[in-house]
Amino acid sequence: MSQRPPDKFAIRNFEWLEPFEPHRWCRGGWLQTLSIKSLRPDLDVDHYEGCVAFDVPGDQTPPDVLSGYYLPVPRPTQKPTVIVFHGMGGHARSGYMRSMAERLLAAGYPVVLWNNRGAGSSARNCIRFHHPGYTDDISLLVNYLHEQQAEWTRNGLAAVAFSLGANVLLRYLAETEGNCAFRAAAVVSAPLDMETTSINLQSGLNRIFDRYLLKKQCEELLRESAELTDEERKAIENASSVWELDDQFTAKHLGYAGAKEFYRDNSAIYVLDKIRTPTLLFHAADDPVVDETVFTDREWSTEGPLYPALAASGGHTGFLDRQGKRWHERATIRFFDAMLG
Repeated sequence: MSQRPPDKFAIRNFEWLEPFEPHRWCRGGWLQTLSIKSLRPDLDVDHYEGCVAFDVPGDQTPPDVLSGYYLPVPRPTQKPTVIVFHGMGGHARSGYMRSMAERLLAAGYPVVLWNNRGAGSSARNCIRFHHPGYTDDISLLVNYLHEQQAEWTRNGLAAVAFSLGANVLLRYLAETEGNCAFRAAAVVSAPLDMETTSINLQSGLNRIFDRYLLKKQCEELLRESAELTDEERKAIENASSVWELDDQFTAKHLGYAGAKEFYRDNSAIYVLDKIRTPTLLFHAADDPVVDETVFTDREWSTEGPLYPALAASGGHTGFLDRQGKRWHERATIRFFDAMLG
């Protein structure tokens, strides 16, 4: 274990990770977080050459049907296909998803942009719900790719996940341990401890993000195709915070007594030691959503397989650097290149 301060742990210990320097006009966690709203990637899945939109039916009756997009690279490559998972309120076509895909494709990595159950184009064919500990859909997708699209997986798979989607990916990595489908992974602004995160969202100005995330989550839950009882619909409509929504709807819908029990059973922080896949974890000390203590209170090892990229700034999934580029995108490429040879 390095004796250097934990806030710079990975940056100071790994040659493939350069320091993050925020854009001169985008300093502080709030501006960094809001900067993702300015993302205007050129990538258009509807016009990208070779793009394949695909559906993956679930095993329920009637089956939910999930969807995604496969984007090949224009030249032969030996690099694995990277599946990109979005966060709460996002979808496969979100700006930060397409921006990450652009960088991966330019580096020679084919990409799968995935819609979680009930999000994006998956919404119209899903009556059931996705949640932060539900890893079954990752297994469903991986099995589909290997069995139905073997050409896409001939060089293996890697993964990138954002925010709440990162919690799901980390739990999948832990559950599969040494038999994981992914050769490497990167997670951006993961809410490792959902109870701590939910409490943090109710503090001071962070309540603004709490209201924003609540609005996004409620929109997804109340979609036309969703299967809800009148009591559940009322609980969603009356929720005044993410905590209350999880306490009065999510937890009870999943059979838990309340939010604390739900968070304890589904937060990735409790299973990190089971992960065997090389994984890069991005977090900023000024993240207004995820409290930094869940990262800085943990003992990290330079031996991996978990590599924390802890920066002083960057906000929540922001990381807009001095050149107007996304630091986590560049660092993810370097990490994958280093780990995958």
